[in-house]
Amino acid sequence: MACSSASDDELSCCNDSKHTKFTYFGPRLVPFLKTACIYLVLVPEINPPNMVVAILKCLPTLSLCIFVLWYDGFSFTSRNQYSRCILAGLLLSMLGDICLVYADEGYFLHGTGAFAVAHVMYICAFGLKPLRPSLYLKLMPLTALVYWYIYNGLTDTVLKFAVLVYIMIILLMNWRALAKIRNLGDVRAGVNGSSHKKWTELVACLGAIMFCISDTCLAINRFHSEVPNQRWIVMTTYYLAQLGLALSVVKNRHIKRRRLLRKKMEVSKPLSCDGSSSENECSLETSSGRIVETVGGSGASKAKEE
Repeated sequence: MACSSASDDELSCCNDSKHTKFTYFGPRLVPFLKTACIYLVLVPEINPPNMVVAILKCLPTLSLCIFVLWYDGFSFTSRNQYSRCILAGLLLSMLGDICLVYADEGYFLHGTGAFAVAHVMYICAFGLKPLRPSLYLKLMPLTALVYWYIYNGLTDTVLKFAVLVYIMIILLMNWRALAKIRNLGDVRAGVNGSSHKKWTELVACLGAIMFCISDTCLAINRFHSEVPNQRWIVMTTYYLAQLGLALSVVKNRHIKRRRLLRKKMEVSKPLSCDGSSSENECSLETSSGRIVETVGGSGASKAKEE
């Protein structure tokens, strides 16, 4: 039985099964890897802002948007709120990338605003459960330290306020991502693959951390002092961040459901019954043989013909 001819429940099971296998969705990430390498290799660190650079910078994130859409069946109206929010964050990030290409021409704040709204979308995806307010309080000093370190490089009041708001929003995003990982047991479950849910939460958490590293390096380089190889650091961690967030849309279902599907896929012909006699003889053909079931008034019996 193929997926295309299955019922709604069977089709859902079939789709869940293929989405849990990295060997299935891994090839869909090849365009992301190729476009990221093209941008990092071909685009020089110092380049005049132009549309070609903007397009090359956005292509890796665009490929991740296509990946998320593919997972949801290329539907912008997916019922999966998590996927919708991640997709919205990726699209807003592309807008921010375009603005930052032209940052020296006065579009830095526009890019900052686009990324801030993107982080809000990611926060909506992660949700507020579990809350873990103590984790937020632990992250606050690091945020304050970064803002204090770059404060003297912020030239005007508007920029100071905008950067402060952005830092607070990315702090919230990291808080909500990290809140999903309660202890080292969750990390081990995500790393060794024993819990696919923890794996998706772990890659989302790593994505949020990579985003924080990327933005911190960018802020220090722009407002305090030059960071060696900052472009490679900023863009590599940025693309890894978006990759982790995009991969977090991949959900898993129980292995038992996949085994049930495999059993269903063995069936080549439906159950057929012969009602010509007082006892109904029903047969079910599978890839391993033919099962004959006789149902009568006194009970039921089964026989397997090889």
